[in-house]
Amino acid sequence: MGIRLKPIDIQNMVFPKKKFGGLDEAAVKEFLITVTRDYEALERDHRKASEELKLVRDKLGENASLEHALKDALLSAQKATGQIRHQAQRESVLMLKESELKAEKMLDDARLELKALTDDIRSYKAIKRKLKTDLQILIQSYSDLLNEDAGKAK
Repeated sequence: MGIRLKPIDIQNMVFPKKKFGGLDEAAVKEFLITVTRDYEALERDHRKASEELKLVRDKLGENASLEHALKDALLSAQKATGQIRHQAQRESVLMLKESELKAEKMLDDARLELKALTDDIRSYKAIKRKLKTDLQILIQSYSDLLNEDAGKAK
């Protein structure tokens, strides 16, 4: 690539004169002024485009950072959701096991109470039989006494 000219370089350009039939200096100067203005405008446009490009690149960088942050947040949310789901499943299994243990204990307690009640019923039946037997013996004793007294009274 050749040397980059600046507008001032174009404006200060001096053309050599020919010995015979040289250049029209006023026309050359006028041309140089026109070229300088155009070149300055191009340079301003280029600078403006470069600045806009830098802004766009900065925005793209910000957007890329934001996109990266959003992806990280999404991944974190997905991970947290998975952990919450896993924890909830673990807790539900533990609650189910705890409920099963409580139900089993309640059944054991009910069985023990049923056994105690059955033992009490047997005990009361035995007491009832003994009382019945004792009452029969007592009635028989009184009957025998009455019969003895009735036999003596005759």
